[in-house]
Amino acid sequence: MVAKISQAYQANKHRRDDPDYKVGDLVMLSTLNRRRDYKSSDNKRVAKFMPRFDGPFLVTEVHKSASTVTLDLPNSPNVFPTFHSSLVKPFSANNNEKFPARCLEKPGPVVVEGVEEFLVEKIVDRKIVRGKTFYLVHFQGYGKEDDRWLRAEDLDDNEAVDTYLKDRGAL
Repeated sequence: MVAKISQAYQANKHRRDDPDYKVGDLVMLSTLNRRRDYKSSDNKRVAKFMPRFDGPFLVTEVHKSASTVTLDLPNSPNVFPTFHSSLVKPFSANNNEKFPARCLEKPGPVVVEGVEEFLVEKIVDRKIVRGKTFYLVHFQGYGKEDDRWLRAEDLDDNEAVDTYLKDRGAL
């Protein structure tokens, strides 16, 4: 019993406390356990060129007793959203005054007949859930982290959907 306590004491001397995450914080998520997803995507990458972290993701819950955080993962509905705090790190935004060349302005919506709409660059993927079709939409001027699953009804008369279906031979 004394040996276990001594070992725990010695091991814990070199450990840091968990960062103090709060609901609403933005964090970067490690890709360590998701390398297979990156390798199976459209662009074949070797492991050393893969990003180490991706995001930023919004913290929705914090569990201090278990050292875990729950994240909002809008494009990953099949991924369990709770991660150990060792797999996330705080997100630090770009300082636009120090590094103006890194500043990427995202385009705003276009107003069509009083309704704000974003320009669709391409359709990335399609899935059917309970008989309803959903498309993974990539918006013009935005990064991959901003891709969203939208219902087919929301994309009526969209040229990107027609192009996607034609390329797949479904039209």
